[in-house]
Amino acid sequence: MAYYKITTDKKGKLVAKMQAYGKDLETGEKKLYTKRFYNEDGLTEAKFKKYLDKEAIAFEEELERAYREHDVSVKAGVLTFPELMAEWKETIKTNLSISYYERACEVEKKFNEYLKEVRLYDKPISSITVRDVQLFLNSFASKKYNLTLKLTAKLKNPLPKKVNFRQLAREGIIDRNRSYYMNHNDTHITKETAQAICERYNLNYDDYFETVKNERSYAVETIKGYRRVLRTLFNEAVRYEWIAKNPVCGTKIGAGSSNTSMRAVPEKEVFSFKEAQEFLSMLDGLSDDIINQRVCIKLMLLTGIRNAELHGLRWSDVDLENHILHVRRNRLVSQQFGVYEKSPKTKTSLRDIPMPDNLVEDLKRYKDWFRLADDNFDEKQDEYYLAVGLDRQPLYPHTMGHWLTKLEAKHGFKHVSCHGLRHTYCSLLLSQNVPIQTVSKYMGHSDSTVTLEVYSHFIPDTQEKAVFALNNLTK
Repeated sequence: MAYYKITTDKKGKLVAKMQAYGKDLETGEKKLYTKRFYNEDGLTEAKFKKYLDKEAIAFEEELERAYREHDVSVKAGVLTFPELMAEWKETIKTNLSISYYERACEVEKKFNEYLKEVRLYDKPISSITVRDVQLFLNSFASKKYNLTLKLTAKLKNPLPKKVNFRQLAREGIIDRNRSYYMNHNDTHITKETAQAICERYNLNYDDYFETVKNERSYAVETIKGYRRVLRTLFNEAVRYEWIAKNPVCGTKIGAGSSNTSMRAVPEKEVFSFKEAQEFLSMLDGLSDDIINQRVCIKLMLLTGIRNAELHGLRWSDVDLENHILHVRRNRLVSQQFGVYEKSPKTKTSLRDIPMPDNLVEDLKRYKDWFRLADDNFDEKQDEYYLAVGLDRQPLYPHTMGHWLTKLEAKHGFKHVSCHGLRHTYCSLLLSQNVPIQTVSKYMGHSDSTVTLEVYSHFIPDTQEKAVFALNNLTK
């Protein structure tokens, strides 16, 4: 705290000597700073003291600000991108989703490689310009980055019966979701995994696998995701005044003629109204031996819930009496953290969805199926997930997609993914003239404009209605 002492000079005027402890700008050690004030305006001693009290506060703030600005300028002059990323990742690891954290790790690896090439890896972040970031984004359309070249193993002959895929999954040699379709011809896995399987069962690699190059270009949405991560990261540096301007804000996706090779994201395949009816009829005809598959797939088609939301459903979330489904959580899987639960995507994703009678009847039979395995099921509904295997244990989050793909192929339907069933649900409601606000609410969108942007082409006869209205106006 600053303090002062008032004296008089030779002419009898009031003079004050003010002192305050601060930090040395170079060494950071404690240092005494001094400042003098003269009563030039001829104030009385009482008024001069009031004036000095205000100046004492300002003096302390001045010292603190000078040290802080010096610290910021020093840090901006030496802080590198890897250091900034490491500090930022610690923040998002506790405050944001696991999937976002993994995306940040992916961006960190790729951007560090790029910075090493352009010799900016160990340079201050203030040295990174808009052009540097733009060239990084453009590089995904170049030969070097456009194709993810990985040596993969393609299965050319079925593996012998002694190969136990479930056991391989338990031992961590293959992913659990791989175990459901590993023995199909043309299955692709990494060469290292194929070699591990052959070593585990003493098989000759060349008898069962052939090595191929898996070539795949980057999707535009993937590159946009990389840009979002970098923009958020550099925004933090701007907020702390380590840099004056965010170099990512001046960049664009697709800037430069070479970016035409980036892979566009295809639209999701959906069922038409008639196809959806036929698909539901097929599901209703399935045996009760696989009632878990039938009910889970119908839930996605008839409520529009996301795959992660389906896997997060517990029986306590199902109100069969009022035909309401309560969406309260997601269940996801991460390569780094395994299977985990989290809150839904947005606040509006916490929602209640009405269920049709046909689905409710199936859920009642499904509930009886659970009771067969546990006499105390009704008292433990909060412990049981809906999406389970035949052992009533929670499914691996990727399993549903494999069930759906196999059923579609077996019964001659086109391939519609789990998310495609969600699109189908929305398109069917819109095609039946359900109000857009209602559809948006059931879909869990943050705003009805999101629903309009994605699904407006499913709203029927919009052009004809507009022309009809204008014709009536001009009559």
